Amino acid sequence: MKRIHNKDDIVQAGLDIILSKGFNATGVEAILKQANVPKGSFYNFFSSKEEFGLAIIDRYIAEINSRIFQPILEEDSLPPLQRIRKCFESLISLFESNDCSKGCLIGNLSLEMSDQYEKVRQRLDLVLQRWADIYAALLLQAKRENALPSELDVEMLAENMIASYEGALLRAKVKKSSEPLRNFIHLYFDKFLALKE
Repeated sequence: MKRIHNKDDIVQAGLDIILSKGFNATGVEAILKQANVPKGSFYNFFSSKEEFGLAIIDRYIAEINSRIFQPILEEDSLPPLQRIRKCFESLISLFESNDCSKGCLIGNLSLEMSDQYEKVRQRLDLVLQRWADIYAALLLQAKRENALPSELDVEMLAENMIASYEGALLRAKVKKSSEPLRNFIHLYFDKFLALKE
């Protein structure tokens, strides 16, 4: 029986390899070998490696949203700041489950590809902006519940939290330790955003 080659197989194989080795260090041949797909199949599904990069980003975000963000963000019984914290802690647990390697595809590709592929840069910016918008909405809810100071700019804070997390993740990859990420959680949620008595 002839095997039907699937675009999803190629995207998943590419995601797995690119998370470990990076985009530029990953050749099409290695992706196809991992997916057990003949060489010619790649360009039947993707017009370029850049288009493939966009598909990888979309797959990664869909997986993170369904596995981490959606279940936590829909947990209305948790206060808004706890939901944000739990999202970050779940991402940290994922990093730890990979032996403090791989990191975040969005951060990795932002460093590697933003100056090379404009469409990829735009997609990464859109993903990061959507993430910030989700957190900003929760921070605004926390502000309305008097859990944050009324003068706080929630959009700026959401953007800064994500930038700080991605920076801590980069440092954690270098240290091969989640300590910088745990410090990020402690500083933001136990110090900076803690309610004043």
